[in-house]
Amino acid sequence: MKKTAVFFGLMMVLFGGTVGYFSYLARLREVTEVNVKFTTPPRFLESTLVNKLLTQKSEAGSALRKDSLDLNMLEKQLKTIPEVRNVEAYFLPEGSLFVELTERNPLFKAGYNSPYFVDQEGVLFGTKILNEDNYPVFISPTHTLSLVATANLIETLLQDAFLARELKEVAFENNSYWLNLKSYPFTIQMGKPTEIKEKIEKLKVFCAFQKLQDTLNGYKKINLSYKNQVVASTF
Repeated sequence: MKKTAVFFGLMMVLFGGTVGYFSYLARLREVTEVNVKFTTPPRFLESTLVNKLLTQKSEAGSALRKDSLDLNMLEKQLKTIPEVRNVEAYFLPEGSLFVELTERNPLFKAGYNSPYFVDQEGVLFGTKILNEDNYPVFISPTHTLSLVATANLIETLLQDAFLARELKEVAFENNSYWLNLKSYPFTIQMGKPTEIKEKIEKLKVFCAFQKLQDTLNGYKKINLSYKNQVVASTF
């Protein structure tokens, strides 16, 4: 009888240990928590968006499981959101899911009557959340123009404090870039996107003199594409 009792006691211990072990494995397969981190302060998205996508992938009322959650698929789904530039998703050892999101950084607006913006990489994306007045507008009659070249030009222009305040519009026409400022009535011909910093300095000098001297008023166009000079015209 004693041997039988000891045997059953050992069996109960083993059974309890086995149940506990498999319960532990099950918990390891469950996503215990979702942590969302933005690499910059978010302007478009909320962390709840990721949770909604995860909820859609799980069966109603069941816990999310690591073995049924495809991280690559999750990243691809999040990247279909226009405002998302990059996503990295991975599991932490304690069972939580970590998602790091990088939003696109809008640089300028693509046209006046358009919901599209272009980021610093020259990628076109749509959003209606932003205040359009905070961004210069780009106008072009051709769809073959590389937005990357335009993004590089506008990013350089906006690095100057004066143009960061004044730049209103950038246009591309007749193989030349043109600018319009907020506080000055003339159109500025930049020409090709070369020697940009030198052209910016010439523009700033002309604007400073235009403020001081009445003789520089009345010009409708200035041309910065000539070496070491600014050509102004009244037509």
